[in-house]
Amino acid sequence: MLFYILILFGLYGWVEFEALIFIGSEIGGLASFLGIFVTAFIGMWLLRSQGRAVLARWQANLTRGEVETASLASGLSLLLGALLMLLPGYVTDAMGILCFIPGLRFLIGSALLSRFQLVNVQNMFGQRFSSGFSPASDRRDSTTYSNDRRASSQPKNLDGDIIEGDFEKKD
Repeated sequence: MLFYILILFGLYGWVEFEALIFIGSEIGGLASFLGIFVTAFIGMWLLRSQGRAVLARWQANLTRGEVETASLASGLSLLLGALLMLLPGYVTDAMGILCFIPGLRFLIGSALLSRFQLVNVQNMFGQRFSSGFSPASDRRDSTTYSNDRRASSQPKNLDGDIIEGDFEKKD
């Protein structure tokens, strides 16, 4: 696996170097070198301007209790596009710009989501943000006594079941 990564890294460098030489011979060395920095700033500007709309739509859907995969895919594509535009080189900048085009943005983001196999996003959010249960190692005893206010007011997670309320242990 490391061998393949080294080959891909070498191919990336070779392609970017050839593109830089070609563009440098057409417009000049200084202009092509400055173009790399300008495209990084353009990528950040695009991320800020288009990312706000996507985040606002995503937050509106989350407040309604919905997780829209279209806005998640668009946001993921915008993030990828910004990262590609930050990498030095014209080939990665061109791929980054493709990630910002609204029609392609959804397709690229959907392909990334399917690649990551995030099939059930609602379960992921439900498990991560459900409530503030303490970890299993911090649990005290499975029996909660009614005179212990702190323990009785907190829901307990016993073997995956959620138990809420006060009870007393009687002999």
